[in-house]
Amino acid sequence: MLVRRLALGAIFALVAACSVSTEPASGSADAEAVARNDAPDDARDAPDPGKAPPDGEPDATAPGDILGTLSGSCGVVKTQIGSASPTLEQNTLSFVAGETYERANLSPGGQRLFDTPNAGGSSTESEVMSFEVLRACEGAKLLKAETEIAYGDDTPGPPTITDILVEIGGQKVGVSVARAYRPQNLPFPDADVKALIQKKLEGVNRSSERVKPEDRWVKQILHVFAANQAQADAVVRVLPTIDASVRADTIVLLTQTTGGGFVYCNPDPPLGSECP
Repeated sequence: MLVRRLALGAIFALVAACSVSTEPASGSADAEAVARNDAPDDARDAPDPGKAPPDGEPDATAPGDILGTLSGSCGVVKTQIGSASPTLEQNTLSFVAGETYERANLSPGGQRLFDTPNAGGSSTESEVMSFEVLRACEGAKLLKAETEIAYGDDTPGPPTITDILVEIGGQKVGVSVARAYRPQNLPFPDADVKALIQKKLEGVNRSSERVKPEDRWVKQILHVFAANQAQADAVVRVLPTIDASVRADTIVLLTQTTGGGFVYCNPDPPLGSECP
């Protein structure tokens, strides 16, 4: 009888031990999930800025949630903010039928840009999607829209403004947005592509001279959207032919879109469609 009681006691002890081992410990995945759900949407969706990509894979960071599908260079721009040299990074943003460009499908920062009138023209979509790409890949936080950035008016030359002021890795970064697009029935020679990119780079340098100290950035990104592979290839070809003083230390981020006609032409075609 004593042996039987000892055997039963051992069995009960083993069951109790197994039950304890399945209980989540303090600071477990459940607790982390609660913390993530309490975080701001921009922070929750963005990749961890402090997490280095695997060796030999500088663009391996997976993008956070974003309208469309983003592939290519991601998480690299934030590592180039301290560089004194100009750089080029490339990625692709693809859209398919059934997706919709509407406020509810954007991050809080994207929604703010969606709601804020820009300085004119039809560039709202490209500026919104520029922020969404930088948020998803580089952990960017929106600080100011283009009409909110402060500039001094005492510098000579024509006024030029930057489209977005963001924070990346704790530093202020200016973002200017360009669209390499021309209707399919019109030629877009390299000379015209170069003129577009050079003008935008000159504007980047000009706005960096004019910005007031309270909004002064440490670096600017020229974010170029290209409507197809040929136009993206043209940007890559002409960029090295632009004078080094014009390129300065600007990061050029080249995003080729697929099915993203809404970025370039109005009225907006459905996502998954190109401009005519």
